[in-house]
Amino acid sequence: MAADIRKKSTNSKCNDKKARMNPSVAKMRWKLLAKALHEGRVSEAGLFFESVRRFQNFGLLQVSSLADDKQEMHASRMMQDENETDASWFAVKCLKEPQFSLKMRFLAKRITANDLHGFNNTGNICIWPSEEVMAYYVMKNKELFHCKHILELGGGMTCLAGFTVAAAARASEVFLTDGNQRCVSNVEKILEANKGKFGNCSIHIRRLRWDEENDMNDLQQRFDVILIADCLYFEESRRALVQTIWNVLKKDGMAVILAPARGNTFQDFVRLSAEVGFETDLIMAYDTCVWELHSRYLKEKPELYDANLHYPQMLIIRKCSI
Repeated sequence: MAADIRKKSTNSKCNDKKARMNPSVAKMRWKLLAKALHEGRVSEAGLFFESVRRFQNFGLLQVSSLADDKQEMHASRMMQDENETDASWFAVKCLKEPQFSLKMRFLAKRITANDLHGFNNTGNICIWPSEEVMAYYVMKNKELFHCKHILELGGGMTCLAGFTVAAAARASEVFLTDGNQRCVSNVEKILEANKGKFGNCSIHIRRLRWDEENDMNDLQQRFDVILIADCLYFEESRRALVQTIWNVLKKDGMAVILAPARGNTFQDFVRLSAEVGFETDLIMAYDTCVWELHSRYLKEKPELYDANLHYPQMLIIRKCSI
């Protein structure tokens, strides 16, 4: 792991003014949500969807439709829920070492206002670069998760990072969670499709809302490592997310968080984490390959690649023993 550029956030001065999102960032993301609602579905049924995003992904994973493989396509149809006929299966592979492959299912079905009720759900419309990078990071640093108790928060439709931990890192147990019941149901189908790939790892899938303490009563101080990819966007949920991490993380445990800066939204989460009592460590260059791609895109694709929107910064927060 390359950690060339580090910044101890606990020792930095925080802006006293309330952190606010760049209006153009909010406009872009809500435009994506409005487009999905208006059209009734996402424009392309793939793991990385075509959207208003100018930059799609870092190319760390290879994604291919299982419809190209007749045998796999038949198996996918057998697993299809009769009420979810508009879903697609994909093979997600890492071609770099360590090589890796999982079957992933994504719903391209109509999205309604009811699907968004009670929580912010724009992240479930498509898979964002932070999730891709998190899965890749987990594969590259599997020793950090070996025989540990792992939780993924806000895993969306695929819980890609959590599944990767279970398969590549041989964790002791992995909890895959999201606040959206449709996502939870989809993740259950993904688990069924990938049986035999997780060794002795115990995998649990459940709905978990950060603003409902009853959802986590049995999870208090249970986890060694928590994974969070691109869940810092909405201001109203950040404080609840920080408190959830504090409640379910063991003493001496850590959370690995990847998300773009998006104006002041990332830094606001850092500030809230420090206020609760976490030790925070912001790492910009956490992986040589990702950093090199980031640097190259800044030079070669400035019209497509905006670091503020697309480069996942890493935040490590630790719950140290007193």
